[in-house]
Formats: sequence, C-alpha cells, structure tokens
Amino acid sequence: MAQPTYPRSKFPTDRPVRATTVTPLCLDGFVTTFNELLFELRCWGTDRLRDERDRVIREQRKLRARELALTRVLDEPDALAKDQAARDGETEAQSRRKRDTAKKLEELPNLGSAAMNGELSQGQLDPAADLADEESDEEITERAKRTSPLELQKLARESRRAQEREKARRNSVRRRNARSLRKWVEDGFLCGHFELPMEHGGAVVEAFFDQVTARMKPATGEAWEPLDRRQADVLIALCQMEAAEGRHEDDRAQEATVGARVDLHVDISLDGEATMCGVPLPDEWVEAARANARVHLRVVDDDGTVLAEDRARTFVSQKRRRAVVRRDGRCRWPGCNRRLRLQVHHLHPSSWGGGDETSNLASVCAYHHGLLIPHGDYVLDGNPNRPDGLTLRLVTAEERRRRRLEPMTLAV
Repeated sequence: MAQPTYPRSKFPTDRPVRATTVTPLCLDGFVTTFNELLFELRCWGTDRLRDERDRVIREQRKLRARELALTRVLDEPDALAKDQAARDGETEAQSRRKRDTAKKLEELPNLGSAAMNGELSQGQLDPAADLADEESDEEITERAKRTSPLELQKLARESRRAQEREKARRNSVRRRNARSLRKWVEDGFLCGHFELPMEHGGAVVEAFFDQVTARMKPATGEAWEPLDRRQADVLIALCQMEAAEGRHEDDRAQEATVGARVDLHVDISLDGEATMCGVPLPDEWVEAARANARVHLRVVDDDGTVLAEDRARTFVSQKRRRAVVRRDGRCRWPGCNRRLRLQVHHLHPSSWGGGDETSNLASVCAYHHGLLIPHGDYVLDGNPNRPDGLTLRLVTAEERRRRRLEPMTLAV
C-alpha cells in the first residue's frame, strides 16, 4: 500500500520552533487562598524557596523595626490608644515590652541600625536592648547577631538581677547611714529619739527588748508593769551593765564569749524577693546574718498573707560558733582586743565561694563586723587557724564589681 504524501510546508524549515505553554492563574500571582499559594510554591526549586524565605524574614524584621519606631513616636505624646494591645492582638505585657524596646533603641544607634537592616530577630532584639548601654552598644550588637535568643535572655536576666542587687545594696547603705539617736534633757527628764533600720540593728534591738521585757514577770499576786516602763528599765540596766564592765572589761576577761543570737523573721515573696517588715533585704545583709541569727522564713503572697512558714534555721551551729570564738580568743581585726559578745564572720561569703567551715570563719566584734565584706569595704584574708594568719585589706573596685554579678542566695 502506498504511503500518503503531504504538501510541502510554505514556511521555511530552518526557523526555531517555539513551545506553547499554558500558565495557571495561581502561578501568575493571582492566589487568593493559602492552598493556592502552597500549590504555587511547590513548583519552585529548593534554592529559590530558601532564598525567598530568607528575604521574607529579613523584610519582616525591617517592618518590625519600623513598627517600633512608629510606636516610639506615638508613645512620646501618649498618643497610643488605651486599647492598643487589644487592637494589635497582643497581651499588655507584649505591648509594654514593645514600648520599652523602642525607647531603648533610641539610645543605641548600633543596635537600632542592625534592627533596621533586618539582622536581628525579635527574640534577639528584646534581650539585647536590655543588655546594651551607650558604652557596650557596639559590642552587644555584634554578640547578639551570633547568639541564640535563649542565651541572650539568660544574660539579660542575670544582668537584671545584678542591677536589682546593686539597687538594693545602695538603698541599704543609704538606710544604714540614716540611723540616728538623739538625746536631750527637758524638765528634769532625759528625752530621746532614735531611728534604726530594721536590717541594720533595728530587728536586733526590737528582739532583745521583746525577749527581756517578756521575762520581767511581777511577783505573785502583783500586776505587770506597763510595757513602756519595763523597756525603760531594760535600757537603764544595759547602761549600768556596760558602765560597770567598762571598756577594760574585755582586757580583764579570762575567756572570750559569743554574742547572743536573735530571731529574725524574713518574708519571701512568690518571685523570690526577701523582705523584713516590707523592706527589701540586700544580699549583703542576708550574708552577714547567716552566722549570728535564727532566721524564720515565711512565704507570703502579694498581699502579705502568709502561705507557708518554716521552722527557725541556724546556718552556723552554736557549737561551731563557740569553737571559733575559743580558737580566736578576741576580735581578729588588727589592734582590737574586744573579747565579749563576739560575732562570727565569714571570711569569704557564700556568694564569693566560701562555706560554713571553721577555716572560713573568724571572730569579730559587732563594730568591726559592719566594716567587713560583703556589706563593708574591708577583707580579712588568710588562714584563721594561725594566730598571725589573717591580714586586712581593702576590697578592690574590680573585685566588688565582679562579685556583684554573681547571684547571692539564702540557702535553706
């Protein structure tokens, strides 16, 4: 059978042949649903997908930086809506965090530029803004670019705690310097007025007066003296005892004695803050009280209601305190010969890596105890087991700064 013949094409055969394609609407950018977008993206190659994702993330970061700038400008004249968090679909904490970050970026040009260039995620930008200041802006910005958000958040928490400890320490120093006692004679009466911070002697004085006045029982069948009279008798007895002993009583004492313990009630809030009578306790005070007080710990809520109460705790036993005082025989401050009512001092507090062993304890009088670390400016260094083993020096500024960065805790 003969093969059919076809007429020769009138078009030249040396021209290239073009393929005809049909492009779906979704691939031309006209996508209206998430599934259509997925269908389009599944037609892309892996490299193109990765590049596009990186571009979108960078643009998101740039847009967030622009949002922070807009938030800052609106926040200055208090022009943000009262329900701004609800409008943005955020919590009040998230909205407040955004305003805080925007305010800090204004003083941090390097960090702000990195945010504008899309180099930092939200998880990196927020803690970096907490960490940086005008001096460390450049350094923190470079570190934030290569550090995970979790590590930055940890560093920010530690920095925040260090700032809170420093604030509490400064407040404690201010309160200690405000202690006072004034006396004057009027109409044949010795009058007086005194103010003692609870964490700097006030609690000790209060506990002593309460304990002594409670033991001043009247004779059988007689009425109790009013409390104010009994407290006046305690003050007179104290002065008489000190006047009878005199300063030289320490020189005549055959044996050194340990100062009495006092009971202190410390409230711990749900966020871990320690307070006494509503006053935040600096870590230095907690460290100084470890060896010389019975501490009653109570957990309280935001309203001050006691949720749980622990038994009284002593961190250095009375037996160990007596052993340290017998070993030293006097106050270990150079040139001091006080022997009576000595206190026990940690040469290196627990926050500085020290423990409660006798090789880290020394006897000091109450006055010199207030001058030693961690709340004072002097350090007793060396081996307390040797009579000449301790030397006195000033704590250095670098040492103080480094130690304050370490967390201080009241171990229970």
